[in-house]
Amino acid sequence: MKQKILFFGIMMAMVFAACDTDSHTAGEALLPDSDQIVVSVDTFGMRSAIQSAGQIYARPDSFLLGECDNRFGTIHADILAQMACPVGFKFPDNAAVDSVCVYLYYRSWFGDGYSPLQLTIYEMDKGTFNYPSAYPSNLPLDDYCSLAPETRIVAADRIVIANTPTDSLYSSDTETYIPYIRFKTTDVFAQHFFNDIDLSSQEAFNKFFKGLYITSNFGSATLLHVMEVNMTLFYHFTYQKNGKDTTVNDTKAFYANSEVRQVNRLQYLNPQINNLQQYGDSINFIVSPGNIYTRLSLPMEEMSAHIIDELGNRRPYVNRARLTIDVLNKYTGSTADETVDDWAQPANYMLLVKESAVDRFFTERELPTDTCAILGQLTASTDSAGNVIYYYDYDLSALLTQQLRQEQHTDSLQMVLVPVSVTTTSSSSYYSTSTSISAVHPQQTISATIIRSAQDVAKPMQLEVVYSGF
Repeated sequence: MKQKILFFGIMMAMVFAACDTDSHTAGEALLPDSDQIVVSVDTFGMRSAIQSAGQIYARPDSFLLGECDNRFGTIHADILAQMACPVGFKFPDNAAVDSVCVYLYYRSWFGDGYSPLQLTIYEMDKGTFNYPSAYPSNLPLDDYCSLAPETRIVAADRIVIANTPTDSLYSSDTETYIPYIRFKTTDVFAQHFFNDIDLSSQEAFNKFFKGLYITSNFGSATLLHVMEVNMTLFYHFTYQKNGKDTTVNDTKAFYANSEVRQVNRLQYLNPQINNLQQYGDSINFIVSPGNIYTRLSLPMEEMSAHIIDELGNRRPYVNRARLTIDVLNKYTGSTADETVDDWAQPANYMLLVKESAVDRFFTERELPTDTCAILGQLTASTDSAGNVIYYYDYDLSALLTQQLRQEQHTDSLQMVLVPVSVTTTSSSSYYSTSTSISAVHPQQTISATIIRSAQDVAKPMQLEVVYSGF
């Protein structure tokens, strides 16, 4: 027992000594050379570059809708949505349809809230979604909609001014009014939907009604953040009461919810990734949803050669590997002074994930791990001059330990920074309350994060590593 305590004390003394040195081996001649614990600290440079994100896979619980310009390009967003079927529901025998309406509820918007946006709705008539499958944000519309005139189901398009809604619903949960947009469908569609509906199963309903395609056909300055989509059928029926016919008006709602599949289709009509080079290589950009990411190249071959040379035949262990990414565009001014470059703000959460694992991580709905996908949160602190600084902080110690122990080392490890939204769940006990991450998705709302690059001359992105060998 005394030997173990002495061994632990020697090891901890070496670790603390290493933290106070720059790239000096901290082994002491307390043990034979082959048994010494070697602890060192080094700083490694890396490379970073912006890249087009390509397609992203997500199962959104909210949507962007409309079109908006910013310095990163023009984004056009629309919605393809299946509707959940009330399986087994039956209308009264003498029921008759009155109308069918589609409702879009939104809490906020991006861009110009006073600019007009014209919206319309089509029926998906060519294909629908398979629930277990994942679908990319840039899926081809032609596979799902013909856009034939007869598939346009609304009686009239709606022109919306986001900041001055014509309709709203009071929410007792938030004690606020939630704006909504109401579309009345054509009488032909309403009659067909009511007469031919199949509610025997979700699969049967999907064959009868494949879903909605909701899009904008005018306006280039507003993106609505839509929180809910539903389609409501209004009908009436009569029954005898006290020898008299009594008419009852009723409704049945069909929701675009988690029981069925929705896709927020995103198009970048004139992506500006090439124009961003004008800013030089001292800064990088990460833009959501799914437009521009930043790739980091970790110098694994250089790191491995250096660390193995320091440790000899000892088994490598990375005690600490800190990567701090400085955020440069956090806006703290007033809304009145906000410019077109300010309203797209940095993401609250940024995932650092192996480039080879990006699609798998999101399609299989994985959670962050310290050897593949590491979650960072936008953090504020004060520097030595008293200025507020913003950054993401990552601990790569487990990841690098795993990489260094592999028999073969790649020249570099490619990782990407992806803005994400995070869902958490809380559990309580008698003694405490704990919070855990239950889901991570590619961020579907607008964000723009400008970071200091690995090539920045004044303060480059670097990886500080404390490692040891046994």
